[in-house]
Amino acid sequence: MRFSRLLTLAVLSVMILAIMPWAKEEKKTSSETDTNGITWYTYQEGWEKAKSENKHMFVDFTATWCGWCKKLEKNTFSQPEVVQALNTDFVSVKVWDHSKAVLDLDGYRISEKDLIRKEFKIRGFPALWFVSPHGVRVGPAGGYIEADRLMKVLDIVKFYRYDSTRTETGEKKDSVQGK
Repeated sequence: MRFSRLLTLAVLSVMILAIMPWAKEEKKTSSETDTNGITWYTYQEGWEKAKSENKHMFVDFTATWCGWCKKLEKNTFSQPEVVQALNTDFVSVKVWDHSKAVLDLDGYRISEKDLIRKEFKIRGFPALWFVSPHGVRVGPAGGYIEADRLMKVLDIVKFYRYDSTRTETGEKKDSVQGK
């Protein structure tokens, strides 16, 4: 009798330990504010939010084992001006290298792993990208980047200075001139 209770307890303990990594992974599938104050979204949430709020997505492809990713968090994402810009003018998205999430981007289904490797062709971490409010990849901002340089890039993207066919508010120049 005592052996069966111990066996039951051991089986339950193993089951709980097996479930714990999934519970931890689940935490990374919804928006959360990190210790620096940046609100990060999953790619799926960010995609929808960027479209509805007409903002660019700032995507941080990262890995838990990545030293440069940790340095980026500590040195760049901790700067108040970066935190302010990302929270106000962009939809910040964090995509983890080990994510098993499957996305539905306006009917296009893809796993985050394939998004990293096949769509964005990420070969190393960190990798920072911008995506327009219309879902078009604007381009990469590189890997590790200092705060002052990132602020310059954020300014270029925020005001559509990368696109000569748009005004600083994002409207097509033809539609503004035609009025």
